[in-house]
Amino acid sequence: MKENCKTTNYPSKNVATQTYQDGDTFVTKHYYDQKDAYVRELIYLKDGIKEIKHYTVNGVLAKMEHFAGDVRHGVEVKYFIPKANSSVKSSKTYENGKLHGESLTYNENDLIIKHEVFALGKLVLKYLPKDANNKINIQILDEENLVNLPKAEYEKLQLALQNN
Repeated sequence: MKENCKTTNYPSKNVATQTYQDGDTFVTKHYYDQKDAYVRELIYLKDGIKEIKHYTVNGVLAKMEHFAGDVRHGVEVKYFIPKANSSVKSSKTYENGKLHGESLTYNENDLIIKHEVFALGKLVLKYLPKDANNKINIQILDEENLVNLPKAEYEKLQLALQNN
């Protein structure tokens, strides 16, 4: 339910912003080019976490990101534009503005082509393609920061090392 809906038109007549309360979520929509009135950014604010969805002129979801205050916090997902909403181009996890966790890049066939793991903004691990014996190849780039990995990533690394 939209409560207290407010629309602001800017003098250029190319941008309009609509804000409203939807239950316990604060929503802001930025419309561009009033001929088509397409939403370029859709911002949800709930419990201090801001989710921003970016759209193309054709209304296709291109990117989704999260912020706590003005700092990146959470998952950022980019989509292949022709296949948007169904095909992820990349996914990165942030904590307090720094890469912290998995960073995955996919090709257009949805296969992982780059798999890296960060701890507090520093690249710690790279998962390389499996070898001829189907064993996972892991390149540890920063041993000192292994202890700073997110718990799930650290456990995943330990399991992979045990199985190799």
